[in-house]
Amino acid sequence: MSDVVRTAIDYIKKVSSKDFSRENIAGTIREALIELNGGSTKIDPRKFYRGAELFETIQELIPVIIDEGLKEGDNPILNLVDYRNIADGDLNEFIVKGKAIFAVADTANGIRGVRRQRIPDGYKASVPTTMKLIRVYENLGRLLAGRVDFNDFIQGVNESFQQRILSDAYAAISGVTSSTAGLNSKYIKAGAYDENELITLIQHVEAATGKVAKIYGTKAALRKVTTAKESDEALSDLYNIGYYGRFNGTEMIMLRQAHIPGTDTFILNDSQLYILAGDDRPIKVVNEGNGILYARSAFDNNDLTEEYYYGQNFGVGIICAEKIGIKTISGT
Repeated sequence: MSDVVRTAIDYIKKVSSKDFSRENIAGTIREALIELNGGSTKIDPRKFYRGAELFETIQELIPVIIDEGLKEGDNPILNLVDYRNIADGDLNEFIVKGKAIFAVADTANGIRGVRRQRIPDGYKASVPTTMKLIRVYENLGRLLAGRVDFNDFIQGVNESFQQRILSDAYAAISGVTSSTAGLNSKYIKAGAYDENELITLIQHVEAATGKVAKIYGTKAALRKVTTAKESDEALSDLYNIGYYGRFNGTEMIMLRQAHIPGTDTFILNDSQLYILAGDDRPIKVVNEGNGILYARSAFDNNDLTEEYYYGQNFGVGIICAEKIGIKTISGT
């Protein structure tokens, strides 16, 4: 690994340096990239190709930027995401264990004639991955020219991939139905808001998991939970965050709404509540393999412009190792 790659990776992972501030390190990395570009702040298409030092350095840095960005995001939906980087050596395989709840029989002393019970089987599941692409030429050119700093470059690449992956995660959780593996009609409900029905759904999830449940939803969805004790705390929640912070003792957590990329259409259903308990993260995100930087020749385009793409295999799916509940509220 070259010194510039090692320094840049330490910077991205926020490894502290005793000798330099992060601003100084960012400037050092930019100067090193310019040096790899032959001392120029402009990208020369004749020198930016597979095998060239600058090309290979950028190709090596981008997967680290994406990987670290997905680990450090502050969006609450990431609490529901089980992220796996297969480039680190993991298998694209999630193991769902069978839950063993055995019947305990009454018997007299010395009698062993009770019914045998088999430990239930679990199963293995994988998440299909597909290539996701972004263009990096413009950001890279502005980086070398000094119009953006290295942190801006990192942020731009990170946000580009994170937006797509999070939108896939939103779509995955919104698409759960009673036919989703591990669930049934007791856990997927639809209809008018009913306080008792929601309490029952929470109890089913907690009984199945043995853990304390929480309610997730967009702000609009959480506002449809209209019953709460009119305490000073409840009114303060409604004034300060726009919804009651608790429903009959169950914590409610807001998921940030998002647009379908390239549109002004919301991804998450503003009438849907998700009830989850414990540590299970049903949204599985798989980053598979190393990314590939691709240079498209100017002669392939009518306007003779150079194009550079970065591609990486990602997949998003739902695997419910624990029971979860979903209530879709209609009529409001």
